Amino acid sequence: MIDLKVKRDQATLFRKQGRFDKAIPLFEELWNETKDKWDGWGLANCLCKTKDFEKALNISKEVYKADTDFNLIRATYTWSAYMLHIKDFGTDDNYETLKSYGSGILKLSESNHEDMFRQLTVQKIMEFCENKGMWDAVVAWSGKINGGILNNQPYEMKSNGKNITIPSNREKFFLKITKAYEKLEKWSDCLEKSCEALEHFPDIIWFQRRKAISEGHIGNIEQAIEDLTKISLVKSDWFIFRDIAVFYAKNGNIDKALDFIIEGCIASAKQPDPGYRWELYYNAALFLQKSGDTQMAKKHLLLSFSLRNNEGWKTKEVISTLASEMDLVLEGITNTNNLLQELKQFWEKHKFANLPKHAGKIKTMLPNGKAGFITSNDKKDFYFKVFSFNGNKKIIKNGLEVEFFVQESFDKSKNKKSYQAVNISASNHG
Repeated sequence: MIDLKVKRDQATLFRKQGRFDKAIPLFEELWNETKDKWDGWGLANCLCKTKDFEKALNISKEVYKADTDFNLIRATYTWSAYMLHIKDFGTDDNYETLKSYGSGILKLSESNHEDMFRQLTVQKIMEFCENKGMWDAVVAWSGKINGGILNNQPYEMKSNGKNITIPSNREKFFLKITKAYEKLEKWSDCLEKSCEALEHFPDIIWFQRRKAISEGHIGNIEQAIEDLTKISLVKSDWFIFRDIAVFYAKNGNIDKALDFIIEGCIASAKQPDPGYRWELYYNAALFLQKSGDTQMAKKHLLLSFSLRNNEGWKTKEVISTLASEMDLVLEGITNTNNLLQELKQFWEKHKFANLPKHAGKIKTMLPNGKAGFITSNDKKDFYFKVFSFNGNKKIIKNGLEVEFFVQESFDKSKNKKSYQAVNISASNHG
């Protein structure tokens, strides 16, 4: 017995020192001789530390079978099971298999929801389900852990020489669950989780947006429009403008709906993969039809249909219904670029039709060559971006006389509303 104690003390010391190559043989001898749970745990723990997870799992199973209340062995059990069966589970693998492994880990850790590998297991399965569009499953698995206590440290990494920040586990959890409720159109739940997320991440646009659209869908349309409009000053993505347009339409204001959907169309023109924006152009067609511009409505609907068709996607019923109302024969356009260019001109004309045109000179270009400042004839300075200049950008220089429009913007450095020059052209006499 003395020999066993000496050996156990020595093995434990090696384990605490991180000398696992010394500790493992001693623990193996002890475990084979005693079948004592502490010796088994010591061995399993060291095996996990050396990434021999298969062997660690087998030992953990054996110890757990003998004493299911031994919490330390539960920890090595979940650790080794996660590393072997969950961590590298691929999106092409079978969900039922993943579910089985996951359920086993959850059973082991049911008395300790703070178990790290329980948390990682649930997050991995939520990610798998999100990638598969299994939104009900995302919701179901989210209830297995408390997202508010997950690690909140973002991850820093390099990719192609650039520093990239990956959201923390806590942020990713709330992104997934709020997205799931949005996809399921469970707006009260989406609102509740978005508000909870904003307690942790008050500046994350995604949570602000989902809170806003949830408000709108449960009847608080004016609040939704107000909140989304504020967001649009900071994040001018097409789907934000689309959201605003949809709620204006719900409120019966088709003119405003049309203004914002076209703003969304303009923003979308700068993005790749137009197929995923078919609904934006469908909404534009719908609002144009309601405004009486049937000709342009047909062109937008044809674009929406063609983009889906080019992706090999089925025709949406809403597209077919609207086409029938307008006596439009849906024919796929292989090359949609020409139609997009035509519509882009329409969008620009619509946007600036009722806005005053300003004149001035380019005052200065910023060192990066991508932006600068214009001084108007009434001595006001406006920030501009080079991509907002129409025509040959090589002629841009200090002193160039230009005509432009002014658009409300947001100065992130000063954290306040601002104005910038857009749709800029060289003056005819410049």
